[in-house]
Amino acid sequence: MKKVKGMLLLAMLCAILPLSGCWDAEELNRRAVVSGIGIDLSPDKKDYLVSFQVIIADEISGKSGRGATPTMVYSARGRSIIEAIRKASLLVPRLMSTAHVRIVVMSEELARQGISDILDFLDRDSDIRLTARIYVAKNGVKAHDILAGLSAMGKISAYTLAQKTEMTSQEFGANYPVEVDDLIRDILVPNSGPIINGVEILGSVEEVRKKSNLEKTDNLGLVRMSNMALFKGDRLKGWLNEEESLGLIWIKGILDKTSIVITPDDLGELSLDVRRSKTSTQVVLKDPEHPVVVVKVTAQLSVREMNSTIDLRDPKALNELEVYVNEEILKRMKSSVKKAQSLNCDIFGFGQTLERQHPKAWKHLKGKWPDLFPQLEVEYHVDSIIRNSQMRDRSFKYDMKLE
Repeated sequence: MKKVKGMLLLAMLCAILPLSGCWDAEELNRRAVVSGIGIDLSPDKKDYLVSFQVIIADEISGKSGRGATPTMVYSARGRSIIEAIRKASLLVPRLMSTAHVRIVVMSEELARQGISDILDFLDRDSDIRLTARIYVAKNGVKAHDILAGLSAMGKISAYTLAQKTEMTSQEFGANYPVEVDDLIRDILVPNSGPIINGVEILGSVEEVRKKSNLEKTDNLGLVRMSNMALFKGDRLKGWLNEEESLGLIWIKGILDKTSIVITPDDLGELSLDVRRSKTSTQVVLKDPEHPVVVVKVTAQLSVREMNSTIDLRDPKALNELEVYVNEEILKRMKSSVKKAQSLNCDIFGFGQTLERQHPKAWKHLKGKWPDLFPQLEVEYHVDSIIRNSQMRDRSFKYDMKLE
């Protein structure tokens, strides 16, 4: 009996031993935690110049800091991304840990050349998460410069940029978060391509990286969100302006909030907030060879500012204002479709909608879609309702007019 118990105890010990720890464990004080990655072309255009924003833990905690910047940017050159990461060991005395990367920034120059190699690395790497946000540095700014920028409202500027994306998506609606997984999925759609957030530097590229810039009430350099970059396949083809970006997000049905300014004829100016919106897209086969896309939008709005004497208690006046709102939404959507058709890039997924709603017709039209999309007829139906006017209906200017 004792022999059996001894054998059982030995078996239990042998089973426990492999659970004692991770074979590839590395102490935290031997890791360099990377918060963001920037990818540029080398000066001779032959290699990648990869930058890493590394968190300086001592400066973040504030207990044993030396008053230095909370992050440091290291750059290494390589024929591939992983080679550059390995070469970073020449500069950094710790193991580069990319498990906490929140943003990946690419230069516009690189994006126009093609990003399929970069996507393969991001998709294949087991540390970088597919939820990392993707950006394109605009107006000749290097990805390195974006990572080197400091933020007054967040110690880790890479995380601050990710938060800016969420905030502008919720409040203004001209941008929305784009992750690695979204990028790969959109590239695989035929005759289409992804949309990626642009980012730029407002002010001086040199000042945005100086710690002294954070000690001033008016920043001389600031990293800001920009317009959306339009890709066809894996190559950057152009930029959407603000109106086109808003139109894209209306059509895709992912708008949270935005503002609309209307100027009724000779009646002043009104600013309204979009509080709710809903978009539906349907493909109608009036002619099997020429499908028609029908986009329906419903929106609920609130009056926020008035430089007008319009009587908001009058239902007729409200109906007239809603017509102007419909026209403004329609203008944004039309401008977005016009830009996409000019570049022959179905960024709205109209082809996917056709495939989903009419699979038999899609089998016949799939090969013709690159020729059909630039001439595709799109019908718009917009129905806006002004629900409230905040704390006041008539403006005090209305009473002044009566006097």
